[in-house]
Amino acid sequence: MIGCWANAMMNKSHIALRLQNSIFVILLLTVIGLLGYVGKTYNKRFDVTQSQRNSLSETMQALLKKLDKPLDVTAYVPDDAVVKKNLKQLLKQYKVHHKEINLEFVNPDLDPARAEKDGIAYSGQLLLKYGAKKETINSVDEQNMLNVLQRLTRDKERIVIFLEGHDEASPLNDKPNGMSKLSEVLSKKGFNLQPHNMLRTQSIPDNASFMVIAAPKKDYLEAEADLISKYIEQGGNLLWLHEPGGVFGLDDVEQQLGLELQVGTLLDANQDLQRMLGIQHPAAIAIIDYGPSELTTKLAAHTLFPFATTVEKDTDDNQEGGSFWKYQPLLSTLITSWLESGDIQGNVKFDDEADKAGPLTIGMALSRENINAVSKETKVIPEQRVVVLGDSDFMRNNYIGQGSNLEFSSNLFNWLSADDELLSIKNNVAVGTRLDLTNSGRIGLTLLWLGLPLALFGFGMWRWLRRRKR
Repeated sequence: MIGCWANAMMNKSHIALRLQNSIFVILLLTVIGLLGYVGKTYNKRFDVTQSQRNSLSETMQALLKKLDKPLDVTAYVPDDAVVKKNLKQLLKQYKVHHKEINLEFVNPDLDPARAEKDGIAYSGQLLLKYGAKKETINSVDEQNMLNVLQRLTRDKERIVIFLEGHDEASPLNDKPNGMSKLSEVLSKKGFNLQPHNMLRTQSIPDNASFMVIAAPKKDYLEAEADLISKYIEQGGNLLWLHEPGGVFGLDDVEQQLGLELQVGTLLDANQDLQRMLGIQHPAAIAIIDYGPSELTTKLAAHTLFPFATTVEKDTDDNQEGGSFWKYQPLLSTLITSWLESGDIQGNVKFDDEADKAGPLTIGMALSRENINAVSKETKVIPEQRVVVLGDSDFMRNNYIGQGSNLEFSSNLFNWLSADDELLSIKNNVAVGTRLDLTNSGRIGLTLLWLGLPLALFGFGMWRWLRRRKR
């Protein structure tokens, strides 16, 4: 009797267990089905990589939001479903920030006439049209797209002339003291940097966005200085990169701008900061705090200015003759800095009587109402702009990659070209693409890879054996 009762109870418990398992399986399948339905109906992407490298960068997002016209993309690709799907998925990220992006697929083998008309050299190229401008590209990586969109948003190529003939820094020089790296980056963004010798032409081109005086080492002739003064008087924009020392025959230009360009060299006694940034010389000035200027407010890192001097407003200038410049100081040094008036060799210390204590200003941005038409070939800029900096090394090949030097340089070129909407549109650098681990980290990661599957397998076996004993 007891045995029958025990068997009945065991059968009931087995039935209850089977019922529980059946209910669990049904609920699990229901949850999986609901998750599948929700995942298909409501699509939300998350990027957990460092710097969001699998999503559009903030720089690209900002540029896309500034576009005010439709962007037409024609992909000259073969009839490949995978390729088309990938391109649609890629441009879907762009359409989140600019709705008016139109994608069209054309098989160049089936429509060779259209491909030839659009300048397509081979299958796989894309044609981008923005307004009246268009450009063919070979790659759809974000940095390439960023550069192309910047070029398309400019109404025309920006010509920038670099004066030469007085040992100035050259945009064509690929040596450490040249500026070829800057020129290469800016050319992709729609700038054309051209050397210009005033003795050859006896004039300054009127189709340039602005002119650059890049740290001359020889005196300008009086006639050359007069041409520069006349250029400024007629509303031309200017970037003047000055180094410690004299102004090499440009005294009248200095006075015309109402500035004082100093002779001494800036030094900084903050050794802790120098060690953190890997600076080996006290004359390499690091700027870590930026003022309210639109040229610097969005800089992401420090900027470095080796062997620089200060630029100040001339306190005796009364702005007679209708100049009326507005002055905005740029790049203030730390309180630990000073302007050294003597030799910087050996153990140099601050001299209360001869030297000038920091914080000091490395540069000055000037602007005023431009009442002169620039040229029929260029847009009339309502505001004339000038930037004078007490350093040129930050733009040279051996320093342009330091901190935010390149970003600041790009800002200068955009601001002087009146392309304010492109300020702080910088190169997109993907970080976090490498995983650097110590030896203990590698061992821990290996144990995790091996241990987690083994632990799950062991837990499953333990549960199975436990059920078998019931």
